[in-house]
This record gives sequence, C-alpha cells and structure tokens, in this order.
Amino acid sequence: MPHSPDDFTAYAHARLPELVTTAHLLSGGPGDPGDPREATELVRRTLVKVCARWRRIPRDDVDFYVRRSLVKEYLRRARRSRTRSARQRAVLVLLHWEGLREAEIAQLLGCSTGAVRSRARRGLAVCGGDADRLRGLFTEAAESAEFAASAASASGGVPFDIPLDAVEQRGRALRRRRRGVVVAGCALLLVPAVVFGAGGFMGAGSADGSGGGASDVAQSPTRIVAPGERVDAVTGVQVWLTTDGKHWSAPERPNQFRGLTGDGDGDGGSDRQAGKPGVSAQLDPMKSGYFLSGLYRGLSADPARVEVTVDDRRITGTVLTLAGSPGWGVWYARTPLTPEELKSSSVDGGPTVTVYDAAGKVVARGGADE
Repeated sequence: MPHSPDDFTAYAHARLPELVTTAHLLSGGPGDPGDPREATELVRRTLVKVCARWRRIPRDDVDFYVRRSLVKEYLRRARRSRTRSARQRAVLVLLHWEGLREAEIAQLLGCSTGAVRSRARRGLAVCGGDADRLRGLFTEAAESAEFAASAASASGGVPFDIPLDAVEQRGRALRRRRRGVVVAGCALLLVPAVVFGAGGFMGAGSADGSGGGASDVAQSPTRIVAPGERVDAVTGVQVWLTTDGKHWSAPERPNQFRGLTGDGDGDGGSDRQAGKPGVSAQLDPMKSGYFLSGLYRGLSADPARVEVTVDDRRITGTVLTLAGSPGWGVWYARTPLTPEELKSSSVDGGPTVTVYDAAGKVVARGGADE
C-alpha cells in the first residue's frame, strides 16, 4: 500500500488551493473565474474518487492521476451540459496555466499530440493568437478565485467549501461499494468457470483421445485498458493506448507514438496497412538489452497468442487492447532481447512476430520495422 489515509489528508490539504483554481479556470474561461459552486463541486467529486483509489495510486504518479481525474470529471460534466469547447478549454488551461508539455497533455487526455496541438492552436486563435495575453487573463481569473476563497475563510466559513473529512467518508464508502461489486462479479465469473472446468475434466478421458491443438499452447496474457491508461510493461517502460494508436515511453525513447495507419509520430504517413491484417515490431534499447513491442491491426477479433521468434527461441508476448474488441492493439515482451541475440537474428532479417487466433491459425506475421 503506497499511501495511508493520513497521506491523503495531507496531500489534499496542500493541493486544495491549486485544484480549486484550476477548476475555476476550467469551468469558466479566459478572464472569467467561472461559477465558484461549480468549481468547488468539481474538486469535491474529484477528491472523493481519488480517496476511493488512494491506496492503488503509485507514489510518484499522484499529481498526474489527480490532475487527470479532475479534467475527466470536468469533461464528463461538460458532456452532460453539451459544452462543445470543453476539450479545447482543458488544453488551454493545461498548456498555458498548468505549464504542461503537449505530450503530457496527450497522455492526460488520452489523445495524440497532434490533436492537442490542433486544439491549442484553434483555442489560441479565438483569444486573438496572443499566448501572453491569454496567460494574463488566466492570472486575473485565478486571483479572483483566490480572493473569493480568502474572503470565505476570513468570514469564518470553510475555505473553498470543501470539508475534507466529509470527502474521506464518501471516498471510503465508494471504495467499499466498489470492492463489493468486484467480489460479486468474480463470484459470477467463477461459477461458470468451475462448471466448464469440471466438464473438461470429466471429458478428458474420452476414448478418442482428442483435445490437443491450440489449447495446449501457452496463450498471451490480455489486458483491456482505458484510453490513456498507462501500463508498466517492464521496469522503466510505460505503454498506453489511445483511440488513434500506441504510445510508449522508454529510457532512451520517451513519449513515442505510432498511429494505426502511419509510420511515424501519428501525424500522417502511409495508410498502406489500413484494414489489412498486420503486426509491427519495435526494438527499444535498454540497459539490459532491447525491449520488444509492436502494434497489430486489421484483426476481426483479439489475438489468442502473439509469439516472437528469435532464431530457435520463442517468446510469448502480452497483449493490450481497448474495450470492445477494436481489431487492433499492442503487444510487448517482458523478456528482453540481448545485443548478442539481436546481432544473431539480424542475419535472418531480425525477430519475427506471429499472431495466432483462438484456433491456432496464423492471422498476421511481421518483423522489426525500425
């Protein structure tokens, strides 16, 4: 458990002024501090959800998680009110007030860097194209929000009107409710698994001796992730998916992006692979060797197995995909490829990646493309 409840109280108390200021800027606009009640409610709901997941948040990733939760809650409320410019406003606040880089905003919003750049350009044009003027308007709005909070505190009210003890109570209740849902869901999943498992055991001694094939081969672990959800593939390497492709960050290659149809950073490129089954492979240098990963596309269903062949060695990859079986996803291998193995495999054209379906049929095959 990386955090204790006391850690949450200290963190929330320290970050409360900054969170409320950002919420004011999100709920309003340049030069407009927004509705104080809407901003404080936005922060309160965010902190409740953060408190519910507090023990699962990595210690070095708290600010990212809290900021992402705040923006997601804002965008969720904006969708209900049909606010069209919500994402554009979020990009402007994160870029010109929070000071985040475009790549960091793309991770936070779960989109490509190109999409962030486009929204920032359009939003700045609405404000006259002057970034300094926009930051000045944000500063005026933030000072107005801080003055209102100070006035509330001086008059004996609760600063920002967000009592943290009530937030913790709601957060703990939400955590217990989620835990109950998970337990109930696991029970529902285990019952049919036990039934079918017993059936398979009873049928294992049939006279025809059938039952081999693909089921005897190790399957690739598959994880369904949300757009922008970061996964620690191996030490020092994070991988995440957005609706337009694969992102990864390695020690030697931070904040990389590969689109579904492009060959570069996702801002264009050839669409020669669009709609056609295929799989790519990338080799990222690390201290212990090379990290292997890639993107498969054009499949009618999620793969059952992704296998990397290096000479006579076979490595089973892990699969990441978005919900809904989109027909594409990312694979990676936890076992690094040593420089000696890479040099040996380069004689035959490098590692080969093969994708199998549930029946053990090859549905895509490819090799290292960079």
